[in-house]
Amino acid sequence: MDFTFDLSQGLFSSADVDSGTKFLLKIFSQILDEDITAGKSPPRRVLDAGCGTGVIGICAAAAIAPLFPADGDGGGGLRLLVRCQDRDELARLMTAHNAALNGIPPTLLEAHTEPLLAGPLPLVERLGAWDLILTNIPAKAGTPVLADFVRRSAGLLNPGGRVVMVAVRALADFFRERIAAEADLLQEHTGPGHSVLVYGKAANQSQPAAPVNGGPDFIARYPFYVRDEITRDIEGVPVRLTTIHGASGFDSPGGAVLAAAKLARRLEQFPLDGAPLLVHEPDQGFFPCWLLALKNITTEDTEGRGVVDVKSPLKTPSCPKDSGTPWLILSGRNILALEAARYNVIQNVIQGDNIAAVVPVADLSLGETALREAAGGRPFGCIAAFPELLPQSSLPKGADQLGAIWDAIPPLLAEGGVFLVTFSSSDARRFDRKKPAGFTRLGNVKRNGFRALAYRHTPSSNFTTE
Repeated sequence: MDFTFDLSQGLFSSADVDSGTKFLLKIFSQILDEDITAGKSPPRRVLDAGCGTGVIGICAAAAIAPLFPADGDGGGGLRLLVRCQDRDELARLMTAHNAALNGIPPTLLEAHTEPLLAGPLPLVERLGAWDLILTNIPAKAGTPVLADFVRRSAGLLNPGGRVVMVAVRALADFFRERIAAEADLLQEHTGPGHSVLVYGKAANQSQPAAPVNGGPDFIARYPFYVRDEITRDIEGVPVRLTTIHGASGFDSPGGAVLAAAKLARRLEQFPLDGAPLLVHEPDQGFFPCWLLALKNITTEDTEGRGVVDVKSPLKTPSCPKDSGTPWLILSGRNILALEAARYNVIQNVIQGDNIAAVVPVADLSLGETALREAAGGRPFGCIAAFPELLPQSSLPKGADQLGAIWDAIPPLLAEGGVFLVTFSSSDARRFDRKKPAGFTRLGNVKRNGFRALAYRHTPSSNFTTE
């Protein structure tokens, strides 16, 4: 079968379909042929865990769909459904795009931004879950996450279901041991740089597993994602965080956050009351935790710097009590990072019901509708953004990422609101030169190769906001 895929510089394997995926598809094809020969029913519910640009899920959908009767039903009342999942919103967009490119309709393949092995709980309780799980397992997900994947994936299978996993050879022994302890190893295939392991539910595994779904208490429910518990000093304010596997930023705030914090500390007016706050690409949550802690300084240290008591979560900044919508919106590509940032804000800085919401968006220019809906239609009083730019050489001629950010801000930011953004120093200079009418620069700070810029949204005939 022939397929066409658009790839992305912002995702894994941007130049070609990687060799591990090709090896997995070869073994999957063999297994499918063996099942057809043996007269086995084809899998109806298929999960592509960590889908990237959607290659595995799309190939599976195209290969399995013809095995069903013309009505797609097969007499069982359930049609084939392939669910592609990835922690990256850009991956979801690329998977949906590639599915359409290859004639795979949304009724056959769904793409979602979610953690590995997430899924709709009512469906899992009613049907079991998956007949087939396919994965080019992310090698850098963290050993505890990978160990949980083996146990949970086996527990999420329907009777007779299988997991087909490809892993780099360096992890083959690890997975082999985990499968021996948690599942039933059915096949193993070894290639030059990868191993494909096929396993099913262990005979003694009677209890089904639950999917890994997000929420404000995501980290508390899935502690295997936790890397460390840390406290870091940022501009004289201690910030306490729970860091996790699978999110950038790791255990240090980094130059972009340090530059943004230094500039925010200098600004005399930084509106955090009333209108909602948006932090785009918060990583583990260093900046939103620091910014909110800064507004709740309670004491001074021996050098006269404001500090907070990190042992006591702080009160929510004032906001309309009848709004019924979150006051803090966290947006970005990585759903794991967003969940970590939300958890850290709620646990360590502010407390209250419906305080923070996460909104997966590939970039601000694509997220306007979702962000405004999350904020109840209200414009943001403050936007702090740490955009992830793709290499300009990878983009179509004439593509303007920096201009797209400027286009996205006016509909989101209230008049009088503050926009704080951080780039590399060279990108910051180019971004500032593109500043449109209706914005006044408040200041800029350079730190460790990064430059933070702040602007106030001033009334202009060129832009209107609600």
